[in-house]
Amino acid sequence: MKFLIIVLIPLLSACAATSSPSTDNTSAQLDYIDLTAELNKERLDNYWVSYKKVEPRFPLSAAKKGISGCVDLVIGINSEGKAQGYKVRSSYPKGVFDKSAAAAIAKWRWKAAEANPERKPVLTSYQLDFTVNTTRDREKYMAHCVKDKA
Repeated sequence: MKFLIIVLIPLLSACAATSSPSTDNTSAQLDYIDLTAELNKERLDNYWVSYKKVEPRFPLSAAKKGISGCVDLVIGINSEGKAQGYKVRSSYPKGVFDKSAAAAIAKWRWKAAEANPERKPVLTSYQLDFTVNTTRDREKYMAHCVKDKA
């Protein structure tokens, strides 16, 4: 019995000291294909096609004040076609719409494109716009949120 305990204790402590590969965020991040650069955005359709988009909820306090804005998020699309993690790249006005944008993106779903049978995860970016007809500061909204497509 003593022999069994002496053998099992080092084995159990060795197992407890090692981390599982699935919880190691650094190795998971290395597997993502980075499509966040403006010139790579068009390549997203080669990997993932959205089939479910949920509109973000407009914060009531912003609507009452006539505030329009936008949030530019970097998101990871995992191998299951779900958003996995996000980072706010920019937002205007800062912090007003961030939570609403992130909550909506978390509900989006993508299916793998035919060119992506391996279901490779990607990093991409989306800008979500929040506008009201009675925007008080339309010029500032336009300057921060409307990108010149020309």
